[in-house]
Amino acid sequence: MKHRINTYFLAFVIVIIALSSATSLYAQIRIKAVGDVLLGSYTPQTFIPPQNGQIFVDSIGAYLRGADITFGNFEAAFVREGMKPQKCAEASRRRGVCFEFGVPLTLAPTLKNLGFTVMSVDNNHADDYGAEGAELTKQTLREQGVLPAPKRSFAELSVKGKRCAIAAFGFSETSHNISDIDNAQNVIRDLKKRFDRVIVSFHGGAEGKGAMHVQNKTEIFVGENRGNSIRFAHAAIDAGADMVIGHGPHVLRALELYNDHLIAYSLGNFLTYGNINVKGVSGVTCVLEASIDETSGKFLSGKIVPVVQLAPGVPVLDTEKQAISLLRELTQADMPQTSLIIEADGTLKKK
Repeated sequence: MKHRINTYFLAFVIVIIALSSATSLYAQIRIKAVGDVLLGSYTPQTFIPPQNGQIFVDSIGAYLRGADITFGNFEAAFVREGMKPQKCAEASRRRGVCFEFGVPLTLAPTLKNLGFTVMSVDNNHADDYGAEGAELTKQTLREQGVLPAPKRSFAELSVKGKRCAIAAFGFSETSHNISDIDNAQNVIRDLKKRFDRVIVSFHGGAEGKGAMHVQNKTEIFVGENRGNSIRFAHAAIDAGADMVIGHGPHVLRALELYNDHLIAYSLGNFLTYGNINVKGVSGVTCVLEASIDETSGKFLSGKIVPVVQLAPGVPVLDTEKQAISLLRELTQADMPQTSLIIEADGTLKKK
């Protein structure tokens, strides 16, 4: 009889452990994040992809699906045919020092078909076609079931019963500016009172191959203050952000675990069809997968899915795994004290 009771008790303990493990596996929010997205554009040169963008769905869509949140930075404005760009002076356009990107409305379903659920529209191309283009972009994204994270605002969604906010920050005068740390922390603290999980997106940093290394200092590019990315990201997490996703430099930058929360300082050019350089490291990119604890928001695990863009900007899985090698090098160089481990196969884990 005693042996039978012990057997029952042991079986009960095993069931409890199994249920606890299952709960632990379930109790996480899975995020997939990428950098800049430009589906095609009327301006400055006309680049329109074949099949209304189906080429992108076929080439990379499978790697974007299956997450609770799939995020990207929409580096353009949706426009109707005949709308005129408004950001650049004509002389700047002719000199090729100012660029405006207007995406045809016919390409809008591509974002939904790719699997995106949230897109940042806080960047230096969101207003390329003025207020009309900016409003049309937000309206078009919503019509496709993709939530916009606009300037001085956030996207709101529910994941597994948890209320989540994806808040947008940038370097423009009309953004929650990344150089205004006090305001940024106040915004994030306010969101933490209203939401269970808060993810921060920011557009900042200098651009190009010479800007791959992130440093704890203010970056100036084409005369603009592009913020101190490290100071901002750390301050965001100190204020309660659960994850920070950077974009803007058009190249990959280091990853970091800061107080058990993941920071991606730049996810580079993910899908930038025409008008953006995708040669060399400018075309090396990734899908960043990250699971965060549903209750605490802390980083649990992740993976780098390496991607490369084929000219003029078609993302495909990179069998050479360049993004993994590059992110390992950049993270080791720029974040030597981080507790994040990047394995050779792209697996992310905490030391």
